[in-house]
Amino acid sequence: MKYSCKTITCGRVHLLEESLYSFLNQDFEDREMIIVNDYKYQTLIFEHPKVKIFNFKELFPTIGDKENFAIEQCQGSHIVVWDDDDIGLSHHLNNVEEWIGDNNLLHWQRGVYYNEPYDCTITGLGNSGIIYTKQAWENIGKSPIMNAGGDMILTNAISALNYNKVVHANPKIPSWFYRWATPVSSSGVGNFHQSGGGTDYEGRPNIVQRNFDYLEGLRKQGKIPTGEIVLQTRWRYDYNQLLNNVL
Repeated sequence: MKYSCKTITCGRVHLLEESLYSFLNQDFEDREMIIVNDYKYQTLIFEHPKVKIFNFKELFPTIGDKENFAIEQCQGSHIVVWDDDDIGLSHHLNNVEEWIGDNNLLHWQRGVYYNEPYDCTITGLGNSGIIYTKQAWENIGKSPIMNAGGDMILTNAISALNYNKVVHANPKIPSWFYRWATPVSSSGVGNFHQSGGGTDYEGRPNIVQRNFDYLEGLRKQGKIPTGEIVLQTRWRYDYNQLLNNVL
């Protein structure tokens, strides 16, 4: 199998660099990372045969539109949701390979919830880091064109396919980190979580626009980089040690 690690991002370089570093350090060979960036003030650059970056100067209208574009670029048989605030330890795709089998959807029953800098807990992770076949995604009509709740609708739709099996994986050694709070940069830049931003409703700018407005405040204060940015792959924390601390 080939795994396409799908990453959508907007103005969160300090997170993306860690997530990219974790992708590059995977033990599993047949993989790619597709990064879609629609923050117009940043052009992301990284030269690697397994990494493709698409930079846009206009925001996608919804998360669903952005997801669908990203998945359409994926060449693998399986889509690995690899958000810019996620971390996969080096054995993560090996865990995927062990558990996915002929299933169309894989949930992690056992992963690491990390509320930086102190709270690190092994728990179920819901729709964080899910894996599904590209064929199943096509069969449900692709990702829903919406923002909040779109991931749940997608997984429920895949689960409803009459040939589907859903695996709630419980690996002996967890490999997936879901980060809620950000690794805060030295300039004090935080994070804007879609799942913590509430739902969209008539008369309110949608979550895509609210995130952009948040970034604009940071940009005008000089707290985030702009222009052409060559990504620097690194971790701020030793995530292997953080896992060992809670095993």
